Amino acid sequence: MTNPSSNSEKQATENSSAEKPPGFLSTVKSVMGAMIGVQSESQREKDFEKADPVKLILGGIIFTVAFIFTILFFVNQILESGA
Repeated sequence: MTNPSSNSEKQATENSSAEKPPGFLSTVKSVMGAMIGVQSESQREKDFEKADPVKLILGGIIFTVAFIFTILFFVNQILESGA
């Protein structure tokens, strides 16, 4: 006969490992996929269920700013080379 408390502890451990939030690389992958529009519906649902919204928002802001500065850099390089 099994001990009920050990079963509940085992289930709690399994649930906590199953609900582990995504790591840094997974967050970067999700933000990049969302930015260029290639993220699947299942991945989007997974992000909304498990990912930390603050990390996704900060990642989106950081990558947007990086994208803008990259575009500005290339535009300035092109304008300087043509002058």
